[in-house]
Amino acid sequence: MSIRSWVMTQLRKDSRIVEGIGEHGVKVLRPNQPAAVAFCVEPDSVNPFTTKALREAVEELPEAGMVIVTRRVVDPDVYDHVRELGVCVDTFGGFTRALWQFDDISEYVHPEEIYIQQRMAATGAVASVTRRGHRAWELERIAGLRSLTIVSHDRYELTDDGFIEILNQYPNLDLDALVITNPNAQGFGGRVVESAQHAGVSLYTLNDFVRKIRKPWT
Repeated sequence: MSIRSWVMTQLRKDSRIVEGIGEHGVKVLRPNQPAAVAFCVEPDSVNPFTTKALREAVEELPEAGMVIVTRRVVDPDVYDHVRELGVCVDTFGGFTRALWQFDDISEYVHPEEIYIQQRMAATGAVASVTRRGHRAWELERIAGLRSLTIVSHDRYELTDDGFIEILNQYPNLDLDALVITNPNAQGFGGRVVESAQHAGVSLYTLNDFVRKIRKPWT
């Protein structure tokens, strides 16, 4: 089954009226809202989804408001071009949320991104937050402090396998930290800490990370 077929099946289970467009497109008809069109990217464990692939997707389906990526690494520079091309790149989960929340699904922003933007702005130490991956962010800091690249994770518990899985999603990023944004998170298990040390990635709860954000990174 192609990923487009899987997406259409899931949408129909949710009682959505959905049509296929071409080879990779889906069109969801919504009462009292414009139809929502998305391009479905086939999973690939070897080849990342690149800016070139993004442009080809938009050329193939120019009416698409979202590009749905499933089980595939996305090159960090893809996110530099989404605004220019007028699309959002996200998961199927993001697409389903966008269907409910936005007339124009290209304007969809994941709640995690909004939360990170707000918390970093509140520190007064971060000049900008740039998306570099599904849940990866480049934080440009003030006062001559170097930028940091972090991955956020919204579960309260992080297993060793979960940590490795997260790292594998961002092979082209030099990560400084993994930050747990769930307010119920209390800390990290010994195996996760050991794996993080081997990977050279620091682990923080969000509150602990915010307390360190004004300091030089070591």
